[in-house]
Amino acid sequence: MVNRLKEDLIRTSAMGRVSNRPVASYGQLDSKAGVSRPEGSLANKVLRDFTVKCMQTAGLSVRIDRVGNIFGRKDGSMNREKAVMVGSHLDSVINGGHLDGALGVFAGIEAVRRLCDEDFQNQRPIEVVAFTGEEGSAFMVGAMLGSAFLVGKMSADEALSTRNTHGRTLQEVLTENGYQGDFEYCSDDIDAFMELHIEQGPALDTENIPVGIVEHISGITWLKSIITGVGRHAGTTPMHLRQDALVVAADAVRFINRRALEMAQSQISPIVGTTGYLSVYPNNMNVIPAMVKLGFDIRSTSLKSMQCLTDETISFLNGLTQEKGLDVRMESSDTQAPVKLSNAIVRTIEKAAVRTGVRFKRMTSGAGHDTQNMASIAKTGMIFVPSVKGISHSPMEWTEWDDIEKGVSVLTGALKDLSACK
Repeated sequence: MVNRLKEDLIRTSAMGRVSNRPVASYGQLDSKAGVSRPEGSLANKVLRDFTVKCMQTAGLSVRIDRVGNIFGRKDGSMNREKAVMVGSHLDSVINGGHLDGALGVFAGIEAVRRLCDEDFQNQRPIEVVAFTGEEGSAFMVGAMLGSAFLVGKMSADEALSTRNTHGRTLQEVLTENGYQGDFEYCSDDIDAFMELHIEQGPALDTENIPVGIVEHISGITWLKSIITGVGRHAGTTPMHLRQDALVVAADAVRFINRRALEMAQSQISPIVGTTGYLSVYPNNMNVIPAMVKLGFDIRSTSLKSMQCLTDETISFLNGLTQEKGLDVRMESSDTQAPVKLSNAIVRTIEKAAVRTGVRFKRMTSGAGHDTQNMASIAKTGMIFVPSVKGISHSPMEWTEWDDIEKGVSVLTGALKDLSACK
């Protein structure tokens, strides 16, 4: 692969890493030393600074919008035409991997470099974007904050007034880091959007396929429950008199796992159900649990299937708690509907893969991405590259350099096609 992209990614791998040590191979990873680059952190600012420098060196003109989204523009010969945008995000989860998001930004920069190397004249302008707050690891208004603002799902005031885990607003941290701009990108000026991303799952790695072309992004429903029982002495309360909130919660955990498995085996649309959050009060060895908070994550490419599993889980909990004499409160977050990506962009990416001789497969993304927001305003597509052992959001997150090269080659080819006015 071109050394400059590899060097960029190795350099950025140290930013926010516990050991502050760059990583150039899978064998150098440390399961206890991931990267933490939440929005507003020093590590995030350092990565932003480096990104801007790389954009400028590649000949891109850089603009920052009101919520800190970074845009690097390569003008086209038909500059009044709508732009082709490519990119991802720079923030990370806490103690995660260095490729999630950042790979897509630097792949976009590298694709532009290659166009310049070839003296390729794009007709449409090309924009490389680094979105603010995709992960939601600091500003928990929800994930994909920057792209939500760009497409009009969130106002600037709403985004900037959001507070992070330290009680500081997004406006405060962006101002402090020098990344609150006054530019506002008109979403009507975007014709197409592409995002290269690590798969974050095992399919490509297991099948030894270097590129995935995403057709659908799963929808997400987060369902929260608070089960209230009666906390009593663990040694003196007879078993038949107990109102144990954790026992009911355990039944709920088993239920959503069993029903999701049954639905996945009987339906064409994939579905998953996870109990990802559990908090027990008072959480003492010798006290019957008085209250349990649970968080369920339900995902599918079928909105109907998601709603069905959500309704069944609520009904199961209500019935179980009434039977046991406990109290239950349910709260469902706003559902992010499944998104179907553009058939035209999927075909364009496929043609680029065929031209470059790269094997590929069409697939679904189980994780959320900025692309699903962008799909509301433009033709969108995603390119996946394999995650070794299917691991992501972990210090052991890795993608082999050869696979990155193949993904960027396909991205560059697709960008050429999309930047031509037809």
